[in-house]
This record gives sequence, structure tokens and C-alpha cells, in this order.
Amino acid sequence: MRPKKIYLLLILTTLFVFSPKMFAQKDLQISKVFETYGKKKGVVMTVLSGEMLKEYDFTFFKSITIKNDPSAATFIRQCLKIDEEGAKKIKQVVVDGVPTSIYLRLPPKGKEHRLILFNETIKPARQLTLIYIESEKDSEDVLNIILKKK
Repeated sequence: MRPKKIYLLLILTTLFVFSPKMFAQKDLQISKVFETYGKKKGVVMTVLSGEMLKEYDFTFFKSITIKNDPSAATFIRQCLKIDEEGAKKIKQVVVDGVPTSIYLRLPPKGKEHRLILFNETIKPARQLTLIYIESEKDSEDVLNIILKKK
């Protein structure tokens, strides 16, 4: 009887450890960007949740910065094109026919408002930044926090 109780306790513990935030943005194509490039050399990926984000009223934050990888830029744009369906495009900057900055407001998921932000800079070196944010605050409020000039 004891091994069954221990087994049940392990299962319950595992369910709490792998909270829903572990699977944030899994329904989106951009999740493939984080999976594909997240552990590559020279790439910086940041994942924050909980206490770290209380000051900003975010519930989840994930970003990735990739340097000097034109194929990653193409891959990100392909993923964004799919995630754009059903989303509201808040901002887009196009240079020479190529989107270099895209802000998308996704449909809410439960109480969570969701945003995708993408930016590519070419000078002085090519750098791609992709950010995914979840917040109980309205998307407009989140954008104001992010874009607020210091």
C-alpha cells in the first residue's frame, strides 16, 4: 500500500511542477523558434514568470535574441505569418519589402492578454529579437509599459 501512496504523491507533485505556464505559447508557431534556436550557441533566451514579473503586471515573459543568422529571420517571419491569423497587427515596419518590426495582439487566452513583438536590426550587426508576453492587463497597457520612454 505504501508504494501506491508514494507513486500518487509523485504524480501530483509532477502535475504542480509542470504548471500551465510551462506550455505558454505552445499553440503558436513562434514556439518553434524558441525550441529550434533557444539552446544554440550565441543565442540568448530569457523565460520569466511569477515574482520576477509582478512589477510589470506580466504573468509570463519569453524572449530570444539571435545574432547574424539570416535563416532564423526567414523562419521567424514564416512563423509570424501563421500566428498573424486571428491577431491584430498593432505595428509593422517594412524596409525594402521585408518586415523588420511587427507587434501582434493575439486573441486572449482565458484571462490572459497576449502579445508578440519582433524586431530586426541590421546595423551595426544583424540582430533578431522575438518576445512573447502574457498579462492580465490589457494589451495597450502592456505596450505602454514596454514602449515607455525613460
